[in-house]
Amino acid sequence: MGALFTNGSASAQIKTGSGKVFGIVANSHSSGTIRLNDGTSGTTSAGVKATGVLTSSRVFQDGETVTIGGETYTFKTALTGVPDEVLIDVSAAASLDNLKVAINGGAGEGTKYGTGTVANVQVTATTNTDTAQTVEAKRVGTYGNAIATTETCDNVAWGAAVLENGAEPSLLMVNTYSFASGSGILSFPEPIAFVDGLYLTIGGTLDYTVIYS
Repeated sequence: MGALFTNGSASAQIKTGSGKVFGIVANSHSSGTIRLNDGTSGTTSAGVKATGVLTSSRVFQDGETVTIGGETYTFKTALTGVPDEVLIDVSAAASLDNLKVAINGGAGEGTKYGTGTVANVQVTATTNTDTAQTVEAKRVGTYGNAIATTETCDNVAWGAAVLENGAEPSLLMVNTYSFASGSGILSFPEPIAFVDGLYLTIGGTLDYTVIYS
């Protein structure tokens, strides 16, 4: 693939996805600076895992279900030996505890949740209170915002129909670089690879050309 050229004068997403950056030309500027991030923003971040919260106002009832992604958990007053069942315990808090260990594949298989249940492949059950259970996508990024969360309960509900607030990482590639007066060129002897996009943040006033692939 040949080199591509993008001209601009404001902070911007230069490219999405992967590629390489070869250099930046300052065509003209006044106290112009640049910073490069691998990601979709100029704010350096390790990324955020999407989360959702299941909240109970009262107890679960026999046969009610909670679904996370492709996994459906059925609450039962007595376990029948079927995978993905969750025991309705003495209180809503205890039932949420049982759901947590079922999601995580923790201790209690066959007594707190159904024999043969495996840990959820998409989420981990994290913060747990007497009335609420938080689940978190297993990896950072916006992919988790598409994980569906539904239920068939009278007294228990998710905060939203999908997990929320997942964000992609944005990693610093080139820290703030100041151009000398007039025009200038910042070139890299070895092109710098990026994976999740190339984002350019400018300071001052800068008319630039980015060379990348």
